[in-house]
Amino acid sequence: MKLLNLALACSFAAACGGVDDPCPTNDCELKGRTVIKWTFDAYPERGFGMDSCVDFGVWKVAVDVVDANGFATSGRDDCGAAQATFSGLAPGDYDVYVMPLDAAGNPILGFPSVGKVTAGAVSAPTEATVNVPWDAWPGSHTGTFLFRISWGGLSCESVMPEIKNQTVKLTVNDVVQELATDDGQMLNGADKKPCKRLSDNFPQSALNVMFGPATLEIEGYDATDMMRFSKSFDTFVGAGITNPTLTFDVPLM
Repeated sequence: MKLLNLALACSFAAACGGVDDPCPTNDCELKGRTVIKWTFDAYPERGFGMDSCVDFGVWKVAVDVVDANGFATSGRDDCGAAQATFSGLAPGDYDVYVMPLDAAGNPILGFPSVGKVTAGAVSAPTEATVNVPWDAWPGSHTGTFLFRISWGGLSCESVMPEIKNQTVKLTVNDVVQELATDDGQMLNGADKKPCKRLSDNFPQSALNVMFGPATLEIEGYDATDMMRFSKSFDTFVGAGITNPTLTFDVPLM
């Protein structure tokens, strides 16, 4: 009987605030969540998704959210998590400050990137994304530029008249890139080479291209060496060696 009473007492204690109590602090109120996401050099309007943590040696990201009275709530997470979550922020508008950190926990940028978020109610978690722009990163960076060219959605040999030769001119930060692709075509717009088929196994690529906003000018020439089609595209050269392959479709008009 004593053992039974002891078991019942322990069970009762657990139900009323023991180690199994889901609310050990007596604060069981649901709290709203505010999610701050970060991206690096995200320019979807230029066809470029974003750069990665590895490209800049970012290990963690510190995030501060500051209310109208200047009170800051801080958090940090691994860079690869791509977000930090804040629980229980009072509803209202906040300024957001995002700072990438290196392996030693030191700030990488001269100044944090800034955004805004509105914290909401429990039933409506809110989020905001802060993009670290390309010109916020200190030092000089280069990247790999990988690209394919289509002509009205077709490969050059399928176009009428057939595109026999092409020129490409890549300008980054107003500087024409005097570099050659892996298959030997200069990116300065003056090097006419046989048209690269869309069906080729590998795209054209160039290493050590200047990092930043860019334009790519493409011209296509027929068998008589007449320029038939041309187009200038806004694009972006990301940092680092691993960048996505971008496809540029020249309209047939």
